[in-house]
Amino acid sequence: MLNVTGPNDAAGAALLLTTMHRLHQQLGDFTTQLHIAYDFGHGSGLVHAISIEEHAAGPELRSCHRFGFFAEGDADVSELRFSAGVTITPTGCIVEAMVDVDLDEPRGEFGADVHTLHHQRIDQLSFTDALSCLEEQVAALCTMGDVPNRLGFDAW
Repeated sequence: MLNVTGPNDAAGAALLLTTMHRLHQQLGDFTTQLHIAYDFGHGSGLVHAISIEEHAAGPELRSCHRFGFFAEGDADVSELRFSAGVTITPTGCIVEAMVDVDLDEPRGEFGADVHTLHHQRIDQLSFTDALSCLEEQVAALCTMGDVPNRLGFDAW
């Protein structure tokens, strides 16, 4: 991860990590407010995580916020996920934001399956453009307060 803007650019790594931390907190505050505002059911939960993974294209740093919930009478967990991340490749950065849901049972306007409610990916960005784009994508995710309603969850 330290090789993000140049061979020895510790400042670039620090900028990436502090930006990602701030955006993770912003998205975490938003998803926490959704969890408070909607009745996701007994046994539901929300997990905030930052992951660092090595891919063939390069290292990826991703903020993911997962709602786990159960359908009535079902023991399998369904998930609603808000995520945003950046992958650093030799040809530029890839920024991606997504909202998807993995439903074990039909819910709201969606059938049982994996559904992508929002997906935006931009490739070959410079490091600084990628961080700006990531900020814009997280801001866009934080406007999607209607998602629980679309899944048929009632507000408290």
